[in-house]
Order: sequence, then structure tokens, then C-alpha cells
Amino acid sequence: MTENSVRQRKRILRRIHNNHRNRGQPSVTDPCETTSERRGATDSTHSRRKTEALICSICDGHAHGYNFDAITCESCKAFFRRNALKADGIPKCRLSNGKCAITVSTRKRCKACRLAKCFEKGMRADWILTDEERMSKRQKIEENRRLRQMLYPDSSELDEKSLLQTKIEPFNYDDDDADVEKEENDLNDSHITKALLLSSNDWLKIQQIQQAYTDSIRLTSLSPEFPLYPQILPLNEVSDVFNFLTNLLATRLITFLKLLPEFSALNSHDKFILTKYNTFTLTFIRAALNYNSNRDIYHEPHTDECIFNGRDIIQCFNQHQYHLSRTCLENFLKTSFNDRLILQLLLLVLIFSKGSSICTQSDEVEPIADDILTIYHTQNIFVDLLWKYCEQNFGERSTVKILFNLTVHFMDANLQAFNSRHGSFKLTRIGKDLSPLIKSVLLIGDK
Repeated sequence: MTENSVRQRKRILRRIHNNHRNRGQPSVTDPCETTSERRGATDSTHSRRKTEALICSICDGHAHGYNFDAITCESCKAFFRRNALKADGIPKCRLSNGKCAITVSTRKRCKACRLAKCFEKGMRADWILTDEERMSKRQKIEENRRLRQMLYPDSSELDEKSLLQTKIEPFNYDDDDADVEKEENDLNDSHITKALLLSSNDWLKIQQIQQAYTDSIRLTSLSPEFPLYPQILPLNEVSDVFNFLTNLLATRLITFLKLLPEFSALNSHDKFILTKYNTFTLTFIRAALNYNSNRDIYHEPHTDECIFNGRDIIQCFNQHQYHLSRTCLENFLKTSFNDRLILQLLLLVLIFSKGSSICTQSDEVEPIADDILTIYHTQNIFVDLLWKYCEQNFGERSTVKILFNLTVHFMDANLQAFNSRHGSFKLTRIGKDLSPLIKSVLLIGDK
């Protein structure tokens, strides 16, 4: 027998001996696996063994870590969170005079003894977060994730994989803790959805929009006459409301648009059409960003500008118009949950809505745009951004309702703009007292 044959037989025998000795243990590492794959498999196995080794101090079931300063399973964790702060409302033990044995199979029989054991094992009720604290904690986590994605865009794929891996891990819940399972699964689904919605480029675009909005306020300061309101320059006439308040809103809206690269990229003809035929209606939404429904005032937030009284509309118009305007603004605020970014994005979506102006007469035909496809594609950018932002914060089902209601409220604003224009200016001679910008957006000629 040759020397090579002997060596080969020894290797075979040694392999058989090792396989027999390690029977029941994990298989030999595949030489084709990379170092990272082997490390990941090892970490996963270690984590699983570590989790399975933990025993709940309350019911002796499989535990998942420390909860409220004690090692517990998810079921006892949820039970303590729901009942620890209402101990006085739990009936006393009627089975064993406060000496019930709490195990996996009996933990559902006596709430009093189970809660008493929770406190006995050191679980702390003062560690339970209120709904507001939990919401604040989640918001901080999401904000940190957003910042991490902005600073390290390449890590989004890794975060997504880790979230997906977390979602498919099995949980041991009882039937009576179905609400706990639903809550945890909803949180996992929410985290995964949020990781897949707004990208780092989307957040950069949002920051650009918010900065443009802030700059539009800074660049359009009030005239020296405004600080004299209302003592010396009260709003008594219809023209006063439009020359002061509406003129300011329209100026800042147009400046806001000019600061955005998507609007600046359009040719001058298309920019003129979009601003001239859409601005007046959109001043209603722009006014909602300044409106405080509780105090019935108009004031630009984070500025020291003067405060306009909403009831001036009654004196300048009438009680009916006052209620219509107030209801319109309150609807926008309620539907958007007072989220200023939603209304800012809505402004951009609607300003690029070619053909949604208040033109109805034969002498008011809206001109045709030179590059309608560019306008359409630009609008889709902001539609997509608005949808993803709402879905990330409120969920898909609520987003559908939000956008539908915003569309309905815009139609109401459009109708009020039409009635205001034709009722107050088209059929009267008040138009001659208006500023040039207001005449332009109201489609009032010089004749």
C-alpha cells in the first residue's frame, strides 16, 4: 500500500470519527461561506440560545429580556403595563386567598396574584411610559433614523435588512395577549414601512422647501404702514383687506415659488400663467398657515409682525363671508393636523395644477402652457413627496382620507375665490382701488 493511500485512509477515518463524536451538533462550516456569513450565523445562533435560556421570573415561561427592571416574557410584560397603574381596580384573589401558583398554564386565572408576583419580583410601575411619553420616544427614534439615513445613505439597505429580520422572529404569546401581538407587529410594520418611504434625497428636498418658505417671509418684510394697524390704519373696507393682508400673502407665496429650483426651471411664460391664474385661490391655504382658530387671528409664526383680527372680515364683508372663510381655514388645519409641511407641500402641488384656476367667462380664457409635460412632471415630484410624508406619519389608509379631504377643501376655497372675485370686484368699481398685484391675480383689467 502506497504512502498516499495510507494518508487518504487516515483522513477518511478521522472524518468519520469526528462526525460520530459531534452527532447532534451543528454541521461543519461550509468552506464556501464567507467570513461575514459565518459570523452572522454564529451571532444569530448565539442570540437565539441566549434568548431561549432566559426564564420569566413571573410565570417561568420563555423570557425575552429585562422589562420594567425584571426578566419577563412578553405576556407578563404586557400584563404589567396594562394593570400596574390600576391595581386598586383589580378584584382580589378568590381562588387561593392570594396564594395562587403563577405558571405559563395558570397565569390567566388570577390577575391579583399575577400582579402581586410582578411587584414581588421587583417590577417597577414608575417605569411605565404614558401615551405621550411613548409617542415622544418613538418620534425621537424616528428622528434619529432619519438623521442617520441622511448622514449615511448607504446604511439604509442594512437597516432595512435588520428590520425585516426582526419582523420574522417568532414570538410566544398567549391567546389572551392577542392585542400585544398586534401592537408589536404594527410597530415592526411601521418601522419597516418608514424605512422604505422617505429617502435621504426626499428629506433634503423637504429641508429645501422649508428653507425656501422661511426665506420667503424674511425677504418680504412688511411696509412701514403695517405696524400702525389697527390703531391708525384699521381695515374698514374690502379693498383694505386685499391691499394689506391678501397682498402680503400673495407676495410671500410667489416669492416662495421663485426660491424653488423646480419653478425657476420653467420658462417665463409658464411661470406667469401658473402664478397669475392660481395665486388668488391659494392665498386661502397660505392664510391657513397664519391662522390661529382658537384666537381668531392671523399672524406669521416666529415673527414680531402685527396681529390681524379675523373679525375684520365681518366689517369689510359680512357675517356670512366671515363664517365661510373661517370654516375653510379650520378645515385645512384640521385635515392637516396642524402640520405646516403638509400645507406647504399642498401649495406646491396646486400651484402646478394647470387649468384649475377660477376662469369661467369667455373673456378669461387661461392661456395654454408652452411645456405642459414639464409642469406635469414637476407636480408629480411634490405629489409623491406629499403622499410619502403623510403615509409615513399617518399610515396609508389615513393618507387617502387626508388627501381626499384636502382636495374637497381646495374646491371650497376655489368656489369662495370665484364668488369673492365676481361678487366684490367684477360687478362693482372697487377694483380701481386695488394694488397692481391683486388686480393681476384677480384677473381684473385696467379698463
